[in-house]
Formats: sequence, structure tokens, C-alpha cells
Amino acid sequence: MPSPWRAGGRRGVLRACLSLSPTEAGTAPTIIAACGVALALGLALLLFAPPAARAESAPMLPRLPLLWLGLGAALPVLLGTGILLRARQRVTALREDKAALEERLHMVAELSHAFEVSAVILRDADGTIRHWSTGCERLFGFTAEEAIGQRAHELLGTRFPDGGRRSVQDSLASAGEWQGELRHRRRGGAPVVVAAHWIQRHGGATGAVVEVHADATALKAAEAALRAGEARLRLAQEVAGIGTWEWDPEGDRFLWSPEHSALFGGAASAAAPVTLEGFLGLVHADDRAAVRAGAWRALESGEYEAEFRILRPGRDGGEECRWLLGRGRRMPGPAGRVGPILGVHMDFTARKEAEERQALLMREVDHRAKNALAVVQAVLRLTKAATAQEFGRAIEGRVAALARAQTLLTESRWMGADLNAMLHGELDPFLGNAGSTRVSFDGPALTVAPMAAQPLSMTLHELATNAAKYGSLSAPGGALDLKWSIDQLNDRLRLRWTETGGPRIAAPPTGRGFGSRVIRTTIHDQLGGEVAFEWQPDGLVCLMDLPLGRVVARTDRRLRS
Repeated sequence: MPSPWRAGGRRGVLRACLSLSPTEAGTAPTIIAACGVALALGLALLLFAPPAARAESAPMLPRLPLLWLGLGAALPVLLGTGILLRARQRVTALREDKAALEERLHMVAELSHAFEVSAVILRDADGTIRHWSTGCERLFGFTAEEAIGQRAHELLGTRFPDGGRRSVQDSLASAGEWQGELRHRRRGGAPVVVAAHWIQRHGGATGAVVEVHADATALKAAEAALRAGEARLRLAQEVAGIGTWEWDPEGDRFLWSPEHSALFGGAASAAAPVTLEGFLGLVHADDRAAVRAGAWRALESGEYEAEFRILRPGRDGGEECRWLLGRGRRMPGPAGRVGPILGVHMDFTARKEAEERQALLMREVDHRAKNALAVVQAVLRLTKAATAQEFGRAIEGRVAALARAQTLLTESRWMGADLNAMLHGELDPFLGNAGSTRVSFDGPALTVAPMAAQPLSMTLHELATNAAKYGSLSAPGGALDLKWSIDQLNDRLRLRWTETGGPRIAAPPTGRGFGSRVIRTTIHDQLGGEVAFEWQPDGLVCLMDLPLGRVVARTDRRLRS
């Protein structure tokens, strides 16, 4: 070790002993010299002062040498004491700095282990790897020997976010660091998603870069699963016709999901109501009070339940009525406050209509059973025939007509009977294989109401039976033309039955048979319509004028309105 004398001379020894900085050590001799100069000046004043001044100070002269000697000895002592005190303070400060430095070094030593365990890459600006931590070996599968010297983005097959590698490099150069998500390939080709943090160690494009990577594959998989679950939930809500909503009663804030907008017939991005009254404005006027009462009742009971109707835009440009079922529950709120009510609304129009159809079916079954028995009784009582066989055939045909109408209604779940199918069902038994050439049908597709299906089927059966016995269907060259139309202006259904090519008719019949009485009674009394018979020489023409409201099914009326 070099000697303090050789390293810094006397001042070096002074700094070594007192642990002073060079500035502090150089200040002490200066102060001592200043004290010596002050003493010399004082003696000079005494020796070279004017005679008068010396005469006045003469009595004190014997004591001056002792006085100045004491002053000269005291000043260096005081100066040395001050320097020593400052030196001690400096030593204490240096010891504190040393302790802080040792603590920081200990922390760095611990962090160095953590950085080694973590996935940390030290590379050049062009991507050449200079350090490959143990964490990188575990994360990516490449050893340090395999990675060092390779370019990181080439070794790992890195896929950068939008903008590519150049965009990331520009951001790193401008800000000194970059954070984002990268997709790499492990050894063997397995993908891995990492959260990366790049730090530029030196400025400029040539500085080294520290890359810190954290495996985010599991997190990304969880996020993807969450998004998939949300998508499935939205799809389930759309398919089931369910929308979620929330109402905060204290602030009167009403929120609903995009599926709720679709439920009310609007686009998912359409503006939603922001208050309870705004929502109630979308409810059918007849149900609004009940829904409002249900919402306020839920504040006390904690449960919300309501069934109500809404009017929303229909496919044909008009409005359609839909039934919604609401369920909700009040959530706990902060102390002293009422919590919000969370709930769902679902479209249960199909179920409501099924309930209505079931109730209608029960009424129809009861009514039809009684009506069928009454019709059969009337048929039995009024049917006349010369022989038992002829009587049996007449009865069988009329009962079969009732059965065919019943079958059509059952197939449609009592929603109605197709008019074209009804006509074919009544005429096909009389036509055989030549039906397509002897009978023509012309008219729009139409669904007959359940209440009108059996009476109209009986009417067509009586006309077909008469045509097969006496009219156009009884002769080989006879034909039948059936036409029907809808008069929207007068709300009427008009049906024209025209027979041609049958036996010549010399004059209208003078009496009324059972068939004609059934037709008139059915059309006029049961269906509220009008019927007229025109006995033309070429055949019978029957004109039926029926009210749409009683003859056409409700679903068909809505589509045609």
C-alpha cells in the first residue's frame, strides 16, 4: 500500500488521519497562517505606534508579551478542536453511506438471483442474444448455449402486435422502453404468449436491450374461455329471447343489455330507456300499472315477477303483440341504502299462445263433441232413403265429412284447416283417377277458422254428393270449377261453385231436400253468411258470401290485414 507521505505529502497524512476532504484539509494551514499574521500586526502596532499612544499604553507593556503569548497559543487549539469536530462528523456520515451502500449491494445480490430465475434476455439492438437466464431456459426450452449468439426474434419465431417489429423498435427508441404482448414458439413448436417489457440500456439505436418476459398463456386461455362463455351466453339469450336489466331505485337509473333491445324489436345499439318510467312507456298501456306495482312491490319483498305485453315492429311493417315474462331480485346495498334490482325479461309468447290454444282446444272439444252429436242426430233423423243400404251410405258419407274436418283441425293443432285440403278431401272420393281433369281450383291460400271448419266441410260434402248423384260429376264429361276470393274492402270471403257438362236442367227443383236445408242452415245460421243457388241449364251455380271474421283463422287475418 503506498505511503500517505508519498501519496499526498503532509496534506495526505492529514486527510488520512482526519478523513477530511482535500478542501477541508487545505483550509487548516490557511487558518493558522492567518492567525500568525494577526499576531504580527498587533506587535507592529505596539512598536511603531505614535509616542502619545505608547505613553498611554506604557503601564500595560509589561503584560503584553504574556497576553499575546496566550492568544497565540489559544487560537491554534481552538482551530484544531473545530477541525477535529468536523472530521468526526465526516467519519459518521461516511459510515452511514457505507451501511446504505452495503444494504443496496445486498439487495442487488438478491435481485440478481431473481432476475436469473425470471425469463430475462440481454441482447443487442439487432436482436443478438448476449445473456439467456435460467428462467428463459424453463420458459422457452432452449439452453443458454443454444440461445446466445442467435437473434431472439428468429430463435423464438416471434409474432409482433399490429405494426410489426419496426413499430415496436420505434417505440422503444423514442420512449426508452416498451410493454406489450408477444407470441413466441417454444422449442418443439408449441406456442406461448408472454407479457413482455423491453428496456433500452443506452440511448440510440445501437444500445443494448433488456427483455423481461412473463408467461401469459394461461391468462390468455382464461380470457379466451371467458369471451367464449360470454358469446355462448349472448347466443343463449338471443335464442331464448332473454334480456337482462338493472334498476337502481334511489337514482332511478334503468339499464338493460343489447339483447333486451332486440327483445323489444330494436337494434342492439338502439337507445335504451334510462328511467323506470321510460321503460314503462314501452309496456302495453293495459299492463303498465301492473308492472309498475310489481317493481315497487319488489322493493319490499325483494322479488320481482310480472307478465305483460309489448307492441313492437312486425315483419310486415306493422306492429305485433308479444308477451314478456319478468323475473328479478333485489341485491344487497350499502348500509342505509336500497340495493338495485337485477332481473331478466324473456319472450314467452309461444307458451302464452299455447296456453290460449289449449284453453281454446278444451272449449272446442267440448263444443265440437256436443255439436257432432247434434249433427249426427240430425243426420239420422232427416236422412231419407229407399233402402237400408242407401240410408247407411248417406249416413256414412256425412259422418265421414265431419271426421275429415276433425282430422284437418287436429293436424294443425286446432289452429285452422287449409281450404284447399278441405276441398280435395270432400271431392276426391267422388272423382277417382280423373279428378285432376274434371275439377279445377282457383283461389288464394286460406286457413279456415276452427269454428267454421266442420260447418263448411258439411256444406262442401252436400254439394259434392249432389253433384255426384245428379249434377256434373254424375256424367262422364261433366266438370266442376271452384273459385274463391277475398274482398278486403267489405271483409268478405266469396266462394263460387260452378258445375258444367252434367245432365241438362230444365227447371229448378220444386222442393228442398235434406242437403239443401243443411247448406242453407249452415251458411246462414252457423257462419252468418249468405248462399244463393242458380240452376243453369248446364249445371248448378252456388254462390256463398261469408264474413272473414268468422270463417278465416286469426293468424291468416293478421297476415292479410
